[in-house]
Amino acid sequence: MAKRKNFKCPKCDRTFGMAPHLGRHMATMHGSRLKRGGAARAAGTRSRAAARGPAGLLGEIHTWRAELAAQQAELASQVAALDQLLATLDGVAPKAAAKPGPRGRSRGPVRHGSLKSFVVRVLQAARRPMRRKEIAGAVLKAGYKSRDKTFAKSVGVALRTVPGVKKLGRGVYQAT
Repeated sequence: MAKRKNFKCPKCDRTFGMAPHLGRHMATMHGSRLKRGGAARAAGTRSRAAARGPAGLLGEIHTWRAELAAQQAELASQVAALDQLLATLDGVAPKAAAKPGPRGRSRGPVRHGSLKSFVVRVLQAARRPMRRKEIAGAVLKAGYKSRDKTFAKSVGVALRTVPGVKKLGRGVYQAT
C-alpha cells in the first residue's frame, strides 16, 4: 500500500489523503483547479489528465480520423495502380467491387432463383405498393419453395437489402 500524504486545500485548510481528492474538492467547492507543475508542464507537453477532457479527446479523434483518411487515399491509389498493371498484363479489366450497403450488407446484383429475385419479380409485376405479408404470399405463389414457419419475417429481412425496392412506410414496399 502506498504511503498516504496529507494534501491541504489552500482556501479552506481541509486535508485529503490523495491528490485527486484535493483536485475534485477544489473544482466542486471552490470552482477552481490547482495549477499543475512538474516536468511535463516545463517541457510543454500535455499531461494525460488534460488530454482526457472533451476538447482534448475530440482533437485526438479528429487527428486520428485525418490520418486514417490519408492512409485510405494512399491505399486507394495503390490499388488503382495495381489494377491498371494487372489490366495491362492480363489484357482484362478488373471488376469493381460491390460497395456494401448500410450495416455492411452488399447491395450487389441479385442472384437468379434467390428470395430477393422473387421479391423483385413480384413487386415489379404488382406495380403497386404491397405489405410484407402480401409480398410473402405472392412470392410463394410465384413458385419459391420454403418450409420456413416465419417466412413473412424472412421476406422483411430480405427487403431491407434488395436493390430496386423502396420502403414507403412501415411494412409497405414498392419496386422502383
